[in-house]
Amino acid sequence: MLSPISVWTHRLYFQKIGAMVRLRVVWILYKQIGVYSVATSLALWLLAGMPTLRSGNFSEALVFLLWTRTLSQLLIWYLFRTTNRKGFFFYHHFGWSERQLALLSYLIDLVCFGLWICLMSVLL
Repeated sequence: MLSPISVWTHRLYFQKIGAMVRLRVVWILYKQIGVYSVATSLALWLLAGMPTLRSGNFSEALVFLLWTRTLSQLLIWYLFRTTNRKGFFFYHHFGWSERQLALLSYLIDLVCFGLWICLMSVLL
């Protein structure tokens, strides 16, 4: 018979593995739509005049980028959702709803885009 501490450590270990599997599933989703999201983000950044943190008009450009990025992400998600209806069964199996997947892909894209702007602020 396992001791209570051993049971607790096994449970904690399998919870961590479960969390890692769920994150890997999100990464599988983002690899499918990430190409379009990154391309759209870079195109919008170029359209906004390549703003960096040191730009004089950074706050206006940031508002433009956030709104257009949100609208384009909604369009990307809509197109992905309409073309891959049966593919969501895979994600539901791991406990992700469509809304959670959409929000997580949007947040991943915003983090990557924010890191891109910070990197370009250092380099430019």
